Amino acid sequence: MTGTYIGQDVEPKIYSILNDFAFQWIFGREGNEKLTISLLNAILRFEDDRRIEELHYLNPFNMRRFRRDKLTVVDVKARDCRGRWYNIEAQACEHEAYIARTAYYVAKLYSSQIFAGDNYTALNSATSISIMNFDLFENSDQVHEIFELRNRNGQLVLDNSMSLHYIDLTKFNRDKPRSLRTPFEKWLDLMKFSHIYGKIGVEIPTYLDEEVYAMAIAQHRQLNASEKMRRRMEERERCELDIALIRGAAYDKGVARGHSLGKTEGL
Repeated sequence: MTGTYIGQDVEPKIYSILNDFAFQWIFGREGNEKLTISLLNAILRFEDDRRIEELHYLNPFNMRRFRRDKLTVVDVKARDCRGRWYNIEAQACEHEAYIARTAYYVAKLYSSQIFAGDNYTALNSATSISIMNFDLFENSDQVHEIFELRNRNGQLVLDNSMSLHYIDLTKFNRDKPRSLRTPFEKWLDLMKFSHIYGKIGVEIPTYLDEEVYAMAIAQHRQLNASEKMRRRMEERERCELDIALIRGAAYDKGVARGHSLGKTEGL
């Protein structure tokens, strides 16, 4: 990686893997499919013949896109060897209408697979995964909430066409014995504490010694050690705040307009 490296006598901020730029660089860059496959298999609990073995990025990391579209939401879109589609997003900032947005994107991911006149049987499942650093569901203590198409009592599944996964890092507890940790828990540990692991010289826990975790940490450290890449992460962090503010203002405006219309109709 090119760039001027920061001296060890300086204590710069360590940007989290949840930073838009960092997340796309590590999990959306061609050549890093192994990391994304491991993350997806861990989150979705895919085992045996359901495991993802190959993956194709639908929107591979592109440096120009980051420079050009500063206010664009950046996520990782991929399709596996069985045709299943995935949208993976890291979200550090809370904002209104987040659930509506994720529902919209998974529906779009599903519908974009075919064109008018195509056979609906060509559609494959679409899965949305949101890795969040805020409490989206205050009435739930679950780290991982999954929403699927089911009937009201939850006994009858309509189909597996769309599902949404919300992972709340604020509810993840790392105190579980290391010997019992699953790949899912290891990935969550790595992400939640990436601002610590991203510093060169910090000792990494032995349970993260496996190749995929070591590879992700090494790349994250490279990003934080490069002035050029740090500028990109700083830009994205500011943009994330701007996006959250813009969406929040738009949501508030919509709510206010709805109240106004309601009052008008009630006259």
